[in-house]
Amino acid sequence: MSEHWATIGEAGALRGLRAMVWIHTHLGRVAFSIVLVPVMAYFFIRRPHARRASKDYLRKVKRQYPARIRGNASTWLSYRHFFAFGQALLDKVIAWVQPPTDIDMEPGQKELLFRLAEETPEGILLIGSHFGNLEYSRSIALRHPDLVINILLYDQHAANFAALISDSAPESRMNLIQVTDLDIELAIRLKDKVANGEWVLIAGDRVPVGSSGNVCKATFFGEPADFPIGPYVLANLLRCPVYLLHCFLKDGQYHLGMEHFADELRPSRHNRRRSYQSDAQRFAAALERQVCQEPLQWFNFYDFWGEQNTSPQQTDNLSADDED
Repeated sequence: MSEHWATIGEAGALRGLRAMVWIHTHLGRVAFSIVLVPVMAYFFIRRPHARRASKDYLRKVKRQYPARIRGNASTWLSYRHFFAFGQALLDKVIAWVQPPTDIDMEPGQKELLFRLAEETPEGILLIGSHFGNLEYSRSIALRHPDLVINILLYDQHAANFAALISDSAPESRMNLIQVTDLDIELAIRLKDKVANGEWVLIAGDRVPVGSSGNVCKATFFGEPADFPIGPYVLANLLRCPVYLLHCFLKDGQYHLGMEHFADELRPSRHNRRRSYQSDAQRFAAALERQVCQEPLQWFNFYDFWGEQNTSPQQTDNLSADDED
């Protein structure tokens, strides 16, 4: 049985993150990239589980989309995957320290974003992923200063990153909410926020720390993998429109995109889990379409397709019946 992603040690202490930011601030991006080479080589060597997971993932992409991976899913390509993650960590901090401006959006998606932010009084639920750099979505809050975005973080290692940015953007209207599981109390708080026009952002591609049974299988790059049902249970409780959000780097520029997912999610009362499985499969298919564009920017360095200590018999902590 493979490790749950949350049991994997944090790759980089707060002091190290701050040192890398200092290098970029005072010496520039080129110097940062030079220093990053041995740093990521160290983690690449010291993290055999992450290295194997990276290679396995890249082989799956190669098998499903041969044109997206040139050559073989080699050790060198896996190292580049690690290196891209190191660059993305810096970009995450930069997105908080200074207003993101180098972001491209397709005209239709830009029109959708402005309509939702400026003309729609109710809040929405956004489902994101670990593809690219969602921190650049902070540009939404900067362009629309009255909009509040609440980001749910399952990652127990996110405390260091949150500490790093807490002094960088105290005026930000993006709230980081670190959680281990979704429960009724949190759902009620979020429902109040949505009623007040705030947005909620949750990741749809990681199994929560405390609810390993709240998952279902969905096909992703040709093989079944565990996806959390939490986003869809939450959507059912919030009774609000649902959109997918992604932001990834391509040709030196970040591209922000939104995709309508559902006006409202109302699963079958007789078999909610099957309904959620259909939602999870739609999300997995959308995520695959995104990821295959830039495979090195999907940052899940664990056995995503392995058994994640799931227990199908476990009941949902959040139930649709709690609201009906």
